[in-house]
Amino acid sequence: MNQDTRPDLDLTFDLDEFEDAQTANVVIKHPVTGAPTGMFVTLAGPEHPLRKKRVMDQQRDFRSKFAKTGKLPQTDPVDDEETSTDLLIACTFGWKLSFGGTSLTYSPAAAETLYRDPKRQWLRAQLKVAFDERENFIVRSAAG
Repeated sequence: MNQDTRPDLDLTFDLDEFEDAQTANVVIKHPVTGAPTGMFVTLAGPEHPLRKKRVMDQQRDFRSKFAKTGKLPQTDPVDDEETSTDLLIACTFGWKLSFGGTSLTYSPAAAETLYRDPKRQWLRAQLKVAFDERENFIVRSAAG
């Protein structure tokens, strides 16, 4: 069967309607109910230059280690979590968060404190999931 006559194809879809966003505001969900809270964190998308550079640097380092030994580098899970958290901190550009009704001012240091807080790992995990989902960084284009 000719591919463009398959009944399951949506031929009205226009690729120009969507594009990658540099950043996205990730809405924080209530950790128990999953309901949106109204708070958000602004994260760099996969195509943001800073995020892309950090990820490419990590890949280069991994490949370099492999090239030197011919073996896959064995990493420690603690180091992997640290690397992941460092990337999340570097790719956080702002937020609207509050504790006890008081706004928390954004800074890289505040992000580091928050993401490493053992009592707030639910928040870090929620942001990490959103950070890893490319769909969160796709928007309708001006052309579409």
